[in-house]
Amino acid sequence: MKVIYSDTPGREPGVCYRLLDEFFGVISSAKEVVVEGDRPNIVAAYERAGIVVKGAGEEEPETDPLKMKVPELREWLTAKGIDFDATAKKEDLQALVPAE
Repeated sequence: MKVIYSDTPGREPGVCYRLLDEFFGVISSAKEVVVEGDRPNIVAAYERAGIVVKGAGEEEPETDPLKMKVPELREWLTAKGIDFDATAKKEDLQALVPAE
């Protein structure tokens, strides 16, 4: 279950919303927690329980090289041992990604 601590709870299906000022403890069934605000006590409680907490606006890193931004794509190609021209444009870098 996804839990979001926020000042403005929503109605997203499958998400448990809690107000930031009403933290009564860790929800043990949480698999994903987002804290929209500066609440180190909430973050610390979940981290002690071994549950990863993300701040509002944090994005998961892109895993599809064809959707990556140029710096991430260059890192990905380098990690795969694929040589490329340092001045290559995004389209040229994407062309180096092996078909799966």
